[in-house]
Amino acid sequence: MILWVTGFGLLFPLFFQLSGRIYNSAEPIWDSGGMITQLPLPVSLPVCCCSLLLLAAHHRQAALALKVVAAMALTMVVSLVLAGPAIESRKVIMLIQVLLPMSGLVLGQMIEDEEQILPRAFLWVLTILVPVQLLAGWVRGNPWLTHDLYFFSIYQHFQFVPLVLVCGFAYAMSRLWNTHKATFYILTPLMLIYTFESLSLLSIFAFVAFVVAFTLVRSEGRKAKGWAILLVAVAIAGLLVHWAVLKNVAGMENSVAGQFSGKFQTMERGETPRNVQDRLGDWKLYGAGIVESGRAFLLGHPAPFPREVKTSAHNWYLDVAYNFGVIALMPVVFLIGYTSYLLWQGREALPAATCWLAAIVFYLVIVDSNMKVTLRQPYPGIFAYFLWGMLLSRLAGVPRECKRSDRRA
Repeated sequence: MILWVTGFGLLFPLFFQLSGRIYNSAEPIWDSGGMITQLPLPVSLPVCCCSLLLLAAHHRQAALALKVVAAMALTMVVSLVLAGPAIESRKVIMLIQVLLPMSGLVLGQMIEDEEQILPRAFLWVLTILVPVQLLAGWVRGNPWLTHDLYFFSIYQHFQFVPLVLVCGFAYAMSRLWNTHKATFYILTPLMLIYTFESLSLLSIFAFVAFVVAFTLVRSEGRKAKGWAILLVAVAIAGLLVHWAVLKNVAGMENSVAGQFSGKFQTMERGETPRNVQDRLGDWKLYGAGIVESGRAFLLGHPAPFPREVKTSAHNWYLDVAYNFGVIALMPVVFLIGYTSYLLWQGREALPAATCWLAAIVFYLVIVDSNMKVTLRQPYPGIFAYFLWGMLLSRLAGVPRECKRSDRRA
């Protein structure tokens, strides 16, 4: 029962506010203005905390995760105390934002899921949520995703939620394909439409890349290549059709969807899209701040940028390095290196499902987190760390299996 609740709670994008009510707004909140009382928080946060308490007896399995979280907390507190003449409240809030999602890493290492309950829970969430959200948007005449599902609203329904659902789909499909093929035959085209309507290029690329790669791996010979080519052709055609529809929707110029279609219009003119220019500018600004002095490089700055200047670096690593110094990145960098070492060491004995999980974690931790502050946001951060914790738990047994086989030989 714990695993069913954990699986549903971590993936289902239900949000609440500290006022005690479920987040349900006719207009989406794009910026809470730094007011915690207005910030929608994911139900995955209390679910993760409750699961940790219920599985506390398995804490020895999460020894590595606990050490990494403790090291991260220690380095950030050192930065908090030594980086400036006084402790800035905004930096304390950011410290909490960075550390809270890491609870998912601890929980992921505690999980034992031999009966495949988690992927089944993910599949149930997707089977219910994706058609409902698509239908809710179509009823309103929107060619893009709606955040309003009548009884509740989805926070960050363009930027963060779609990629988490795509990764949940990829994890479920890699685990359950042999037993739930009929469900995936129906859900896959719906997910393709969902990713197009999400207007998230990172989500679109992740979904198409996974389905094509999975088709190539699971099929044989020319059949695999034919299906892969067909899938890519359908994806490109669908994206172009969706873009053409968006271009002709009246009153869309100032909307998020208008900004999405504007990227393609800009590229048509041979220019760099505005959002890419802005992101490069953010990276340059934060990068210059990181190396402005030895103290800033090691310990970070006394306070984050004022919100009216910048709310984030659109890069989790630059964000942490600017605010807390490079020393605060070391625990996560170590964990990335150690995970890569375990993958390389057990490369000949890794099950296919573990390889797919490693690819999902790589995309969330390396690719997406270098484009957004994914690991600082509660909903995608907890989910990404949770999958990372599960990956570490599975990789921990691979070297032992290799050694046993060597002894038998």
